[in-house]
Amino acid sequence: MSSPSQLRDELAKCLESSMQKFHNIWLDIGICESQQKQRSETVVEHLRNLLEEMVQEEEMLRSQIRTRIEKYSKEVRELCEDMSYPDYQFKKSYSMLQTEKDLKMRMETLSNEKAERFRKFNHFKDQDQHLCDIMCLTPYYIPSGSTPTLEQLQALENHVASLKIEKDKRFHEFVNSKKEIIKLFSEMEKSPETEFARDVVCESDSTFQLSTENMKALKVLKVELEEEKEEMKIKVDQLWNKLHVLWDRLDIGESERANFSKGKTSVKEPVVKALKEEISRCEKLKFQNIQRFVEGLRKELTEWWDKCYYSQQQKRAFTAFKSENFTEELLQLHDEEVLRMKTYYEKHHELFEDISKWADLFKKMLEHERKANDPNRFNNRGGKLLLEEKERKKVLKELPKVEEDVKALIADWEKQHEKPFLVDGRRFVDYIEKQWATHQSSKIIEKEERNKARAKLMEEEMIYGSKPTTPAKRRFIGTPSKTPTNKQRRVSVD
Repeated sequence: MSSPSQLRDELAKCLESSMQKFHNIWLDIGICESQQKQRSETVVEHLRNLLEEMVQEEEMLRSQIRTRIEKYSKEVRELCEDMSYPDYQFKKSYSMLQTEKDLKMRMETLSNEKAERFRKFNHFKDQDQHLCDIMCLTPYYIPSGSTPTLEQLQALENHVASLKIEKDKRFHEFVNSKKEIIKLFSEMEKSPETEFARDVVCESDSTFQLSTENMKALKVLKVELEEEKEEMKIKVDQLWNKLHVLWDRLDIGESERANFSKGKTSVKEPVVKALKEEISRCEKLKFQNIQRFVEGLRKELTEWWDKCYYSQQQKRAFTAFKSENFTEELLQLHDEEVLRMKTYYEKHHELFEDISKWADLFKKMLEHERKANDPNRFNNRGGKLLLEEKERKKVLKELPKVEEDVKALIADWEKQHEKPFLVDGRRFVDYIEKQWATHQSSKIIEKEERNKARAKLMEEEMIYGSKPTTPAKRRFIGTPSKTPTNKQRRVSVD
């Protein structure tokens, strides 16, 4: 901000510069000296009037600010007294504008706070009255005639919040209980008998009075109906369970079951009667067909045993399999054994699938060896030998890999479960070795039989003379002269 002397110097310079510009203009125009002087005086007069008007406006502004300061001060004092606040003290170092702004902001803040207090008070008061009407309670008391304090508002708000929680809790309990009560009446095909029960079932939710007494009566009504239904439900469930067991054993079709079950989902007496009649009918059918069902289960059980590679000893452990006394107990034993085997297979189906894959490859290898020893195999045409040789190489390459993979999987399983995984009653490693040993023994026996046959033929030729024979055909390239050893079958053949 410039000092007064600097301001005077600036005004003098501006005036001198402007007057010089005026003088040059007047000379260019051709105005005489007397007229130039007159015009100069007019300029000065204009400047004097402008400054006087500006001073008057600023004085008027100062007066207005003082009036507003007094007005705001009075309103702030009244608001502080009404709202239980101490008198507001503004800083004396403030200018008039700062003081006015500060007082105005304080007045607006207090006015808004007062209005907000009354708005909250009326809002909470209405809610309190409404909630008390619903639950038959006494409204919360706050003295009237003055602005409510912050403590009073907070207490009222907490009270209303607790009432809301209680009301929501009661209403939620009522709605849920009402639904269950209506459902119970419907399931038992029963109508409300008391006035209270009719009010609960028939009237609108909003009209039910959530008083303490009504809520207690609601619980009692619900418990009584639940106990009554539970007694009937236990009876009906027992009959349904018995009927489903009979249906499963008799292999009753879904359509026949659906036709009977239609319209019988309730726990009323006609359903009980119908269930008893159907059970009686199925009992007769069961005893007429029990042998057929046991034999069917035995066939299914045999299939599960084969899938699980059960040994004869393991199969014989189920002694009921050979029983000829076809009773309901025997049927139940077979049902349980089939379920046990099915569960066992499903639990380890990945291992059994891998074992089956190895068994299929092993069987294919034996088939290829059998064909390789067939003297008539060279009589075929159409490239069948090439296809067989390609398939044989593929089997010999894949079999050792699958064998090692299955061994690793089973070893992991045994480590995890800390017990052996049995195939045909023995560990898988022993099962494989037995298969290979049986195969090798068969080859040795076949070789001995061929040697015996060859020796017998030579002996007959020595006695009776040799017979003309067809020339021995050249062995097909790539056909092995013997079956791979245990070491060789683990080497890939390319």
